[in-house]
Amino acid sequence: MKITSFIFAFILTLSLSLATELTQLYKKNQTPTYTELISHYKRLADTYESARLLEYGKSDSGEPIYLFVVSHSGIFDADSIKSAGLATVLINNAIHPGEPCGVDASAKLAEDLLSEGVIPNTRVVTCIIPAYNIGGMLNRGCCSRANQDGPEEYGFRGNAKNLDLNRDFIKADAENTKAFYRIYHDWKPQIFVDAHSTNGADYPAEMTLINTARSRVEPSMVTFFNSVLSNSIYIGMMREGYSISPYYHTFGDTITDGFKEYMDTPRYSTGYTTLFNTMGYVSEAHMLKPYPVRVEATYTLLKNIIKFAQINSSAVISVFNNANKEIRRIKEYGINYKLDTTTRLEVKFESYRKKYRISEVTGLPIHYFDKSIRDTNTIPYYADYKPEKKIQVPRYYVLPQAWRSVKERLDLNQIEYRTLAKDTTMQVELYYISKYETSERPYEGHYFHYNTEVVKDTQVVELQAGDMIIPTDQDGIRYIIESLEPEAEDSFFSWGFFDSILQQKEWFSDYVFEPKAKQILTENPKLKADFEQKKKNDKEFASNSWAMLYYIYANSKFYEKTHNRYPIFRVM
Repeated sequence: MKITSFIFAFILTLSLSLATELTQLYKKNQTPTYTELISHYKRLADTYESARLLEYGKSDSGEPIYLFVVSHSGIFDADSIKSAGLATVLINNAIHPGEPCGVDASAKLAEDLLSEGVIPNTRVVTCIIPAYNIGGMLNRGCCSRANQDGPEEYGFRGNAKNLDLNRDFIKADAENTKAFYRIYHDWKPQIFVDAHSTNGADYPAEMTLINTARSRVEPSMVTFFNSVLSNSIYIGMMREGYSISPYYHTFGDTITDGFKEYMDTPRYSTGYTTLFNTMGYVSEAHMLKPYPVRVEATYTLLKNIIKFAQINSSAVISVFNNANKEIRRIKEYGINYKLDTTTRLEVKFESYRKKYRISEVTGLPIHYFDKSIRDTNTIPYYADYKPEKKIQVPRYYVLPQAWRSVKERLDLNQIEYRTLAKDTTMQVELYYISKYETSERPYEGHYFHYNTEVVKDTQVVELQAGDMIIPTDQDGIRYIIESLEPEAEDSFFSWGFFDSILQQKEWFSDYVFEPKAKQILTENPKLKADFEQKKKNDKEFASNSWAMLYYIYANSKFYEKTHNRYPIFRVM
């Protein structure tokens, strides 16, 4: 018995020693490799009964994506956690592996959460993704972050398919994203943090913070999220000696012009999680601060969030649950938010003096920041966005089963629907795509559509057994609207999921169609009058035989109804 106890104590001491060694790497301006990192979490899971290391599918690079869970209650399933009244915090690391401060901060945090008395967390379940972009983390080197101070080596921004995973949360091209869906919907966190480092200007603050744009937050939770929770984070950071600011997203050319709240559309991690009413943050440790400072600032931020959730677990859960109830009641939904410059807040911002010198490389002026001079200004902070358009929310969307890539994403996001048992006809509201623009170069693997406009129509359509009827009265209503409404900024249409509808399939030969065109005009006096008026008003049209015949063709029974017809229908 004594020998067994001795062996156990020895193994425990050795395991903790190895774990502690890894969590001190950052002090040497180093960050662990992927293998070292996962070994650390495996040791913790093997050592502590209140920890689990769970596997959630494969990344694009083939390695499993892990979730490390700390639950002092011993409960490790979301439904039971909910019943027990425990708050859940999800932390994501290494979405951009060249910004690894969250990796090191979370490794230390996990150890401290499990060490008695360091961070009280009995009312919180903490879920940590140790490394999300594994392909990028394995692509390790010294130099891809030219404007960053350490660590000595780190990963690369793109994943194994060279995707920026923080642009993939709607289109889900990466297996990593599909794994994230499973993690997110299994645990349904009330609070989410995605750990990053900044790019851009130099200033004294060690940490800047992006909170989900308040205009996109469910109204019932705005005050709690933006005032109570966020204020607590800021106060906690400052009490521990860290300077923290809203993310420096410039509005004009100078600091005194102010800056604006970051609009995190659903392609981004926090833009995605807010679709399900999670309170989301992106931590942005300042890239030019020494690496140990960035790690410790990130650690302190995460610690303060968990402390808040521990003390206020009931309120956190209540706000989240209430938002999910309120969102089901919406009758119209705003899309495509634009900054409202007529309203603003005032914030104090400490900056380094911006100056100019002549570059010894280019011979032209270049700005720099004089760290010997600090300025504190009260500057405008633009935080109000207004939707460009409001969508009337239908009772149902109808998704024909042919669009399997869309169905896959709905399934992964636990969207409820029923399938038709037999073929049927149904009167629906539908859209025709009347206008859109497309990026000249590919963006994240797609030629992206934007400034989309539609024309509504009502038609009777034929539906097949197996087609899907999707009710909007469900928790995922915002995800449904943002992904299925073609005009929405990050919709499936915007990402090119429906490009095949934009191509006309049937045409005509002019010598065959010309006699039919004459007959069509004879039988349709209104069309003939419109045709003659267009010829009169448009000289270029009147001199183009093909254009004139096509005009008649496009307004005849021969023209295919499905050209530019958006294939997802609405039932009001």
